[in-house]
Amino acid sequence: MKIYSHTMLVSVVVLGLFVSSFAQADSPAAINTPDRHSVEVSGKINLYRVQVEGMNFGKGKNKTHAEVMVSLDSKPGMVYTLALGKDKNSESIANQEIANTLRVAYVNRLPVTLYRQISGTQDNNFKILMVQLN
Repeated sequence: MKIYSHTMLVSVVVLGLFVSSFAQADSPAAINTPDRHSVEVSGKINLYRVQVEGMNFGKGKNKTHAEVMVSLDSKPGMVYTLALGKDKNSESIANQEIANTLRVAYVNRLPVTLYRQISGTQDNNFKILMVQLN
């Protein structure tokens, strides 16, 4: 019985270490660096747009479903989008906080750093993954 318990404990620990290595693989190395799936862009918000849920934005490959859109003075041709949704899941709660942070930055003309998705299919319309005030 002791050998079985010891083997089971070692198996659980090894499996935990194995899984945790994958969970941390996408984590940024520092708070001011993007993860492997993000591109960093900084500037002041020169457009802050909010629209009702259910409306699409953009055309063709740049079409997206989002309620919040911003553009930055450093990249005026790019649009960064955020879907708020009605769900009370963790993503929509985080997105609401991101939207509030973007609004505060816009109103107060504060510089921000956005971390946006990497996309090989879109030219000028990117999903916001993170935001920080500089």
